Amino acid sequence: MDMPLTETKVATVPVAAIVIDEPVEEEKALTTQVTEIEQRASDFIIETDADYQDAADFGRMLKQKSAEVKEFFKPMKDNAHKAHKAICDRESAMLKPLTNAEKILKQSMTAYHMEQERKRREAEEAARRAAAAEAERKLKEAAEAEAAGKQEEAEAAMNEAILMDEAKNTVTIAAPTPKANGASTKKDWVLKSVDISKIPHEDLIAIVSGIKADYVNAVILGMIRASKGTLSIPGIVYEETVQMILRR
Repeated sequence: MDMPLTETKVATVPVAAIVIDEPVEEEKALTTQVTEIEQRASDFIIETDADYQDAADFGRMLKQKSAEVKEFFKPMKDNAHKAHKAICDRESAMLKPLTNAEKILKQSMTAYHMEQERKRREAEEAARRAAAAEAERKLKEAAEAEAAGKQEEAEAAMNEAILMDEAKNTVTIAAPTPKANGASTKKDWVLKSVDISKIPHEDLIAIVSGIKADYVNAVILGMIRASKGTLSIPGIVYEETVQMILRR
């Protein structure tokens, strides 16, 4: 379906700006204090037990000063966090309709892709049935020719019957995959059902050994993907699908 293209104008939406003010007097004073404390630590010399105690007292003062610095910046950080959260919430609200629209579009495109694949398989099956029917007809023709003493005709019909019988097992129809700029697909598989009670014991051990119960389905799906859809274990039912990928 063709959709009209319209010019899009991007509006500037005002947001609460996070302004980093110039250091106030209290911050400047703290900066001076911590710089001096760092220098004092560099100059600290411990030669006696008394010096050792002084160092411990100095360490306690460092912890107190660190707490004072954190307390000073806490209101600013809290306000910045609130502003950031508010902006993220507004962004999420604006993105949600687009996310929903993309999901709907992908579902429609996937359904179309899968329908083309269904038609291809249907045509392939029809071709197999036709080949089988032709093989059967040629066998009958060979038998009739043989009964009539027409040996060469019988051999020719038998050879054609053999070729048709082989063809019914190998015939494939390569239908063109739907293609569009900005869209691509990736083959995937989805679990339809998992009946643990029907999975053979040895296979069950391989699947669930050391795995949490909640992860079993994910592990099974991973095994299906690794096998490229060839895994066959009683109790596990899955089907092929496609993952639709859209690009800018």
